Amino acid sequence: MFIFLLVTPPCLAGLPDHPLIELAKQNEGQRVRYALDEGVQVGLTADGKSYYVLWLPEGSDPHNPPPMIATMHGHAGCAFADFYVWHHFVKERGYGLLAIQWWLGGGEDIRDYLLPNEVYRAMDDVFRKLKIAPGAAMLHGFSRGSANIYAVAALDRSLHKDYFSLFVANSGQVNSNYPPIHEIETGRFGEQPFLGTHWVTYAGEKDVNPDRDGVRAMRKTGEWIKKYAGTIDLAIEDPEGGHGGFHLRPQNCEKALDVFEKLRFRS
Repeated sequence: MFIFLLVTPPCLAGLPDHPLIELAKQNEGQRVRYALDEGVQVGLTADGKSYYVLWLPEGSDPHNPPPMIATMHGHAGCAFADFYVWHHFVKERGYGLLAIQWWLGGGEDIRDYLLPNEVYRAMDDVFRKLKIAPGAAMLHGFSRGSANIYAVAALDRSLHKDYFSLFVANSGQVNSNYPPIHEIETGRFGEQPFLGTHWVTYAGEKDVNPDRDGVRAMRKTGEWIKKYAGTIDLAIEDPEGGHGGFHLRPQNCEKALDVFEKLRFRS
């Protein structure tokens, strides 16, 4: 008789007990290991629905936290994979990184994701503990994450937290049929909900869904942001980029981070 024991590899031990973290181990094991080897902190959101991955540069001063990049992955994504694609960029610049696991591991319905107010609450909980100053962070969203950061931006301004000096909408247009966007358009956040906000948009000309995520879509989104008083500091349209070209072609990501570097000193 043979008895098989399921043993968690030592490098994956010590993580919080949560179904979504178990899912990450199964689907993104190598990237989970990479993140842990790089010294990330993994915590559960206050409501217990999900988790976040937090990384700070070695030797960070708790009384003087580094600039922060917060990021929302794409559809059916993983915060550990988000950390993986961002880590080289933030480490090189001495920034911290906060990746929110906002997909809840089910399907693709709105209810299978954290809502923008839940995402913002998770970010706010971490930023308050870190004592992140207004303007010292940048928020990035990829694909479905991009489609949701418009509502997160409105919350950041309406709650007067103003953590984010820059928002990066990466390959995901605004969708007026999405209820949180409808709230912006019907005036819940006032006539100018994006007043004082700065934006970078990214689109790849080789995106397979040009009217949803590509150049045409993001141009329309840029005009929509300006309609509500936001400023487009940079619209990246990469002739060689596809849907993931913001990180896969590093010059795109670096351009956005250069904008953030300038803006955070104005805050």
